[in-house]
Amino acid sequence: MGRANDIQLMMHGFGDCRKPLPDTAAVIESIVHQQMTVFLHMATDYAEQRGARVVGPEDILFVMRRDPLKLQRLVDYMGVRDLYQKTRTSTSVMPTGDVTEVPGEVPQPEISRKKLCINFLQTIDQTGQYEPLYSSSIYDPVLTERASRLDTLTQGMSCQRYKEYCEARRASFCPRLRVNKFRDWLLGEENGDVKLTQLVLEMLNRLAYETVAQIVDLALLVKRDAKAHNSDLSRFRTPTAFNPDYPSVFIHQSGSLQEIGTGDDHSIGMDPISSAEVKEAMRRYLANSSVLAPFSKNRSPIASKLLAA
Repeated sequence: MGRANDIQLMMHGFGDCRKPLPDTAAVIESIVHQQMTVFLHMATDYAEQRGARVVGPEDILFVMRRDPLKLQRLVDYMGVRDLYQKTRTSTSVMPTGDVTEVPGEVPQPEISRKKLCINFLQTIDQTGQYEPLYSSSIYDPVLTERASRLDTLTQGMSCQRYKEYCEARRASFCPRLRVNKFRDWLLGEENGDVKLTQLVLEMLNRLAYETVAQIVDLALLVKRDAKAHNSDLSRFRTPTAFNPDYPSVFIHQSGSLQEIGTGDDHSIGMDPISSAEVKEAMRRYLANSSVLAPFSKNRSPIASKLLAA
């Protein structure tokens, strides 16, 4: 079952035009499915190495251990899920007669998703590199640039257009976290062989969502580089601002990555991202551009350059 319609909404929510191209959404869907399949196979290998029969959240976190920023985003999302569940529980009214107390039995509080993730990261943190992650104090330049880009995109929207945009921002692979369709889409023919818990599916759903966001970010950079008014020397200009902890990341404060498109469907935002731009973005991302690239023994770059890890 394809998820192209949901991906089109996500693309618009991340900065694409009002109606993204269906063929572009199909290409992104195939990339996301391939990436998440490789990710899940790596997590399954780690689960087998520790003697577990099912993939657990610790296996997902272990695959992502080399990228503290993406770990922080996932842990923060788990905290939001905890808050959402707590709010729903507190607002639900339960009649007094339905509560049965067992004498001498102390109810055990259920550990939160975020606490579960933090507890595991503390067990593998030998150098203290994850300590800022626990308090969400690691500066995230990618989220900053996305927020700036989307703020520019929404400034000229009418109330009706902004309402449509907010609906697009709510799109995901698991609307209201109904994970059955997402499990079928992810596992395909292996649906009966791989056992995944609700928590693991929530984490994979978020990682697939972040993968779409990163693909759109990369495609917008390709689109910007293709503009005639950007010469080859423009990328070497001094950035208007930068974070000293991440000096290689530019924060685009002047101008925008969007250009005004043409037609009713693209009157606000930009011309739609094409499938060729997505393929070029992935080619650049997976290319080994190091000095010793010709001597690299790595023949499978997708396994070592996952967008979600």
